[in-house]
Amino acid sequence: MSDEMNKEILEELKRINEKLDNLNIRKGLSTPFAIMAIVFGFSFVGPLILILIGVFF
Repeated sequence: MSDEMNKEILEELKRINEKLDNLNIRKGLSTPFAIMAIVFGFSFVGPLILILIGVFF
């Protein structure tokens, strides 16, 4: 009985570990955040770089 119980616990721990591994997989940017990053890049960073290029060259 104890052997069977240990096997069941081990299997359950393996399943929990697999679920945790799936949760820890790094995910990319969410769509709204990616769109905000693109808008920020075009509206603030892009003109700033062009100004700096114009000043130094």
